[in-house]
Amino acid sequence: MFICSVRASTVKFAAVLTLGVIFVAALVVFLPGENAALPAAGTGLRFDRISTSGDMARFLSQYGVKADAELFSDREVVLPERFEGVFAEYNELQKKQGFDLSPYAGKKLRRAVLRVTVGDRAEPYLATLYIYRDCVVGGDISSADPKGDTYRLDEFA
Repeated sequence: MFICSVRASTVKFAAVLTLGVIFVAALVVFLPGENAALPAAGTGLRFDRISTSGDMARFLSQYGVKADAELFSDREVVLPERFEGVFAEYNELQKKQGFDLSPYAGKKLRRAVLRVTVGDRAEPYLATLYIYRDCVVGGDISSADPKGDTYRLDEFA
């Protein structure tokens, strides 16, 4: 005869272990990976390991843009849960250059802005980079002139 006894603490342990496994599985499924919104492979550009202003300047140099070593602005932003209006239009600009910010909706990203020089143009420009887990997931170059335009990063490459 074989007898198996189960104590209440064993049941609690099994329940906590099961819930922990379900939680970790949900994180893996629902959180975007580090390369979720990176442009297609084969471009030869590096989008990862971007944490310092020097890393950002090196990243921008891939596009033929020279950036100042000092950040103009550096802050954390939370993207909206739903992209509407101007932000939806901005994400369309991102999609045209191979990025997509929609996997990061509702997430906290780093928004770094650097002063940049574009070729021999005298007009001042600002480069904005959106960074998630030390990986560039979006960005643009815009004129520092209030009446200026916004450009895709790849328009200067």
